[in-house]
Order: sequence, then C-alpha cells, then structure tokens
Amino acid sequence: MFRFWPFSREAAPSHKPAYDPSYEDDGDQDCAEPETHRVIFGDRWTTVYGYPSSGGVLVLPFCNGVDLTFLQLARFEPAERSDDPAEEDRHCARMRALGAWKFTSAYEFETMEIFHPGVLDKKVLVVSAWPPSGAGVWVLTTPMGQGYRKGLARVWNALNMDERCEVVKSLGGTFYEDPGQCPDLEL
Repeated sequence: MFRFWPFSREAAPSHKPAYDPSYEDDGDQDCAEPETHRVIFGDRWTTVYGYPSSGGVLVLPFCNGVDLTFLQLARFEPAERSDDPAEEDRHCARMRALGAWKFTSAYEFETMEIFHPGVLDKKVLVVSAWPPSGAGVWVLTTPMGQGYRKGLARVWNALNMDERCEVVKSLGGTFYEDPGQCPDLEL
C-alpha cells in the first residue's frame, strides 16, 4: 500500500505504550535555569549582562573592546557572573556608567524582538565616553532605530576612551562635569 506521509489509508496501530510513571515527575521542567552568563560573543556583536542584588538584569548590547576594557572584562573570553553579590553590584555600577538597559530577566531581553517586535528600535541607546582624567563624562543618546542617521558606528571604531570622547563630542554629545547630573545614566 502506498504511503503519502503524513497521510495513510492504513489503520493506526492499536497498541498503547507501556505506562511509565517517571513522565509524571516533571517538577524540574518548570524551573528556569539560573542566569549566569556575563559576556556573550554573538555572530554580530558582544552582549554583556549584569545581575544587581536589587533584582532584574542589566544588558549592554553592542559592546566593543573599549567597553569591555572599561568593564574590566577579557575581550576574547566568555565570562560568567560573580558568586559574590558585592562584586556583581560593582560590575553593574560600571555597566550603568555605560548606559545599560534594565530588564526583568535575560530571557525578556533575548526574546524582545520575537514577542514585541519593534520595541528595541524605540529604546534609547546611551553612548557614554569617560575621559581618562576622570573629569566628567560625554554622553550621546539616540533611539536605537535612528543611530545610523548620526553615523553612530564611528563610536565603535574608537580604539580607546580618549578617541571615544572625541567621537562622541564630534557627533553632538553632551558633556557633564558631574556625571551624577546626567539624566540618561543611572549612577
């Protein structure tokens, strides 16, 4: 008899599989895996995560070598979150200084485009540049979907924070002598 998958003229098999009670113990199926990744090297960019003791997750997408150096992270090796909450909070403070976004979980960020298309394009991208002298901060903000109009990719070509300061300044960034006065950085 011919079979045209998935259709068949034959009757379905009448045997039932043996009962296996182990299938009923699915308690571990509902538990989310702990979020432990700190640096993920993707196919187009590097994303850094932070897990503040206050809850949620901080995310810095589009990181480059300058960002990773500022965050005191290795530029070529993946990293996991710290087991020490105080160290993790220090890492999160450095992430906030670079304009990290806050989400309830890494899963929320990672699935944003699937479940809420276009939302990331409306988020404000904050690009900060910290002079090595420690005096102030340069900040440039733009909606995610508008960065190309300003030529924002030039920021990612900077080799160090000095160059990044110059690029942010040339793209119309704002200088704050007191970084705490910058409304775009949650310091």
